This record gives sequence, structure tokens and C-alpha cells, in this order.
Amino acid sequence: MSVDTSALEQQLTGADEQGLMRRAWEGFLDFAYKKPLGIFGGALVTMFVVVAVVGPFLGDLPWPCTECSVARDPKEFTGVPLDSPSSEYWFGTDAYGRDVFSRVVQGAAISLTIAFSVTFINVFMSSFLGLMSGWYMGWVDYVIQRSGEAFGAFPGIIGLILIISIFGQAQSEGGPVWQVAWDMRILIGALSVGAFFGGNRIIRGAVISIKNGDFVMAAKAAGASDFRIMTAHLWPNVVPYVIVGVSSAVGGIIIAESSLNFLGLGVTPGTPSWGSDLSGTNRTYFMQAPWLALAPGLALSFTVLGFNLFGDALRDVLDPRLRGSGRIRRKKKPSTSASATAG
Repeated sequence: MSVDTSALEQQLTGADEQGLMRRAWEGFLDFAYKKPLGIFGGALVTMFVVVAVVGPFLGDLPWPCTECSVARDPKEFTGVPLDSPSSEYWFGTDAYGRDVFSRVVQGAAISLTIAFSVTFINVFMSSFLGLMSGWYMGWVDYVIQRSGEAFGAFPGIIGLILIISIFGQAQSEGGPVWQVAWDMRILIGALSVGAFFGGNRIIRGAVISIKNGDFVMAAKAAGASDFRIMTAHLWPNVVPYVIVGVSSAVGGIIIAESSLNFLGLGVTPGTPSWGSDLSGTNRTYFMQAPWLALAPGLALSFTVLGFNLFGDALRDVLDPRLRGSGRIRRKKKPSTSASATAG
């Protein structure tokens, strides 16, 4: 009698997928119960990421009204200067008559694209240097750490001014995030200079603490190469530190990018950006038209707040040194026998 193995395999695969989804959902609910602020921060991050990705394409959609603010060019002078928020201009207009809502949406794409690009470079370089420094030690560790200390002693703003003065300011015409990343390559490169050494000490310390573990010794005894050990055994164990660093770094990079734009050293004038919209001519009319400061200022504040809250929650959950520190302990109900005795 033959057995239909394909049907049995499909049933087992379906059961495994259902079990995985159930465990993932239970893990999410447990995280939401223990870290409600982390969920709130994650919701803010998700909202602004969606705005950054979808926002540049809103103008291409067939909107029923031709005057919808989502369809306006953020660089186009479309209205009366300093027009207050209305159904036509949701966030009002700036000092040049440009739609503030469209500029906030496009500013999200620029700010988050720069932040994620710099963070990716930071993760790659700090992980590479941290693994090399913690695994080899000796002169490799000495050169990496002393170079980082020497770079840290140099004022970062001076280096940024020097790089931007040599290569010029960044300019973007908007569009998909990959196009924005290419247009902003000068600013991304300037902000990424510190990524060569930032964060590698945390990974270095984690590598030093686990490189003498039994699983690493077993891999060395089996003849595994240094590259194999670092990528297959050490890297997965330092990923929690990397995730925590990423969530914390994005908010700081957004602040740094906005600060450069505020000083006039970031994007070229006219390019929609939260930092640039908080400076320049608009700053003169903040008392007369407070929406000029509220719209980009609240977007910037809520984005950084979201990343910080979400990063703190991830740190409490993923960092082995803090795991369980934020755990909520439910009060145990007194047993029936104890209640009867007390009575």
C-alpha cells in the first residue's frame, strides 16, 4: 500500500508555517504588553517611512480634484505667500507661496533617505572594524582604536564644513528614495565620515566577551577560517547590539542633517527639507505664520521621538545585559488555602 508523501509534506509545511505565524503574533503581543511606548514609537517610525516612500508618487495619482495639496510640486510657487492652513492648503503656504504640506512630505523622503543611508554605512563599517579589532587584538586593535580617538578629537562640524565646501552642497529634484540617495551623495558622504569609527567599540567589547566561548573554540578546532568564524559565529551574536545601535543612530543623524540645513550647509536653497524649512526666510515670519515652524518642527520631533522610543524598547529586549530589566511582573493572586487560613 503506497503512501502519498507529497500530501503529508504539505500538511507538515502548513502546520510549521501556522506555528511560526502564531509564535510571531504571540511575540508581538508580548512585546506590545511589556513595551507600549516601543509600539507607539514603532508606529510613528512606520508612518513616516511610508510617507517617505509613497510621498514622491502622490502627485502622479489620478486625484479627483486638481487643487489637492498632495499633488503640488514642493518647489513651485502655487499660492499666496503666508496663506493660513485651509482645505486647499492643508499646512498653509510659506513665505514664497509654496505648499508647506508638499514640502513636509518631500522633506520626509530626503531626511529619512539620508538617515538610513548614513546608518547603513555606519553599521557596515563599525561592524567590520569592531569584528577585526575584537578578534585579532594586538596591533590591529591598537591602530583602529587610536585612529578613532584621534578622529574624535577633531571637531566634527569643521570636517563637515570642509567636505561640503570642497564638493559643494547637495541638491535633489525629488522622486524615488534611490534617486534622492544618489542626489544627496555629497551630504551622505560628509555625514558618513564619522561612521568609520562610530559604534565599533561596542561590537569590539561583545566580540572579546564571546570569542573564547566553546562554540568558537570548536569552530577553530574544526579548522574554520577567521572569516568563517567572524561571519558565521561572531556576527550573529553581536546582531542585537547592531540593531540597538541602528535604532538609536537614525534619530541622531536626522538631527545632524537638519542642523546642517539650518546652518545653510546641507541641501541647496529651495530643496524641501525639514531643517532648511526651519531656517532662512521662513524664520522671519514664525510669529506671523506659526505653521511654518509647527509643520516641519513637529514632523522632525515625532520622527526622532519614534526612533528613540522604539530603540529603547529594542535595547531592553535584545541587549543581553538589560534583558528582563523592563519586564512587567504581574502580581500573583493569593491561593485559596492561604485566603482561607487568613480568614
